[in-house]
Amino acid sequence: MVTELLPRTMPSPVEILDRAVALRTDADLLDGYARRLLTTARALTGTAAPESSRRALERQAAACRVAARRLRTAADALLAHRRTTAGKRGSPPAAGRYEPWAVPGEDRGARG
Repeated sequence: MVTELLPRTMPSPVEILDRAVALRTDADLLDGYARRLLTTARALTGTAAPESSRRALERQAAACRVAARRLRTAADALLAHRRTTAGKRGSPPAAGRYEPWAVPGEDRGARG
């Protein structure tokens, strides 16, 4: 059996940006989940619910916050990579495809 190696393709700056935006969106969702978990844990305080339930919710919230931080770190790394490779692709991007975005979190309109 012959294995054919396909040429490696690098994602375009827009694809990198889209992935970074998606990672940040996921991080924001995880932060929201953490807030909800902590609200639920506080609501259980002083009720008949076992103390272990509250502690479990707090641990889950902490895990969500750690995961959100890691996703933001990954998004920052992608954006840094995008900045360092921006002009090195050889040919300019197709008209209408390149959307410069310098500030993480900046509103990108309807793409969101």
